[in-house]
Amino acid sequence: MLDCTLAYGLSFLFPAGDSAVGASLKNHGEFSRVELDFLLDHADAADSATFIDVGANIGSIALPFAKARPSWQVFAIEAHRGLAGLLAANTHQNLLSNVEVFNAAAGPERVLADFPTISFSIPGNFGQLRFGTTGATEAVRMLTLDEVAPPDTRIIKVDVEGFEPEVLKGSSGLLEREEAIWLLEASIHRPTQTAEVIRTFQLLGYNAFWFYVPFVTPVAPKGPPIDASKGDSNIVVLPRHIGNKWNLTPVQSPDEQRPPDISSYLYLNRYGIY
Repeated sequence: MLDCTLAYGLSFLFPAGDSAVGASLKNHGEFSRVELDFLLDHADAADSATFIDVGANIGSIALPFAKARPSWQVFAIEAHRGLAGLLAANTHQNLLSNVEVFNAAAGPERVLADFPTISFSIPGNFGQLRFGTTGATEAVRMLTLDEVAPPDTRIIKVDVEGFEPEVLKGSSGLLEREEAIWLLEASIHRPTQTAEVIRTFQLLGYNAFWFYVPFVTPVAPKGPPIDASKGDSNIVVLPRHIGNKWNLTPVQSPDEQRPPDISSYLYLNRYGIY
């Protein structure tokens, strides 16, 4: 069963039982708005470049980005067949011709892989689907970012529930070019994977920073959340030639824990979080 809502001036189809992305867009008019704002602030509207969204879900980041940056090309990659179908439908119904949807997983090699499949009739957080989840699966195409990323790729977001290190294994060419800004999930519940991601970038000379993103902010257009502290832990990785204009807290070592105090994320003040 599907539902539909408006957010960011766009129309979104989503699973009616989705307790995360869809519910936030419907009830609050935003999801991970801070993340979207960061990406847009680092995407010059005068440029013509590419943004790759790995783990795009129904398009809550990719589509408002594409609307705000029509000169940019957006590659939206989603492994779950049902979510990828909604992502494609949302792209077309909003007339976003600068978005290309891939029903695929990003990983270390080109293969067919087994990815969880779940009915939209079952309520839950569809954004938590990941490799290794128990239950029914179906074959999905796996591709590498090196094979799909065009030379003008400048921003890459990766949110794949702990599979981030595997995505990086298929991105060696992109990493060596050191031209793109990366934003990757770094869950406190998966410290081994987070440390591996940080280590990969630091060995290549990138600068890594902690980036906490609430699911919904107190200034959400349809009303604030009950608990604005709920959100995702991430790291932002900047090439050496790009400055830290959001004054993010540096990551000192791969084994470091994410700072818990809000004073480490002063950019949240502009959203009413102190």
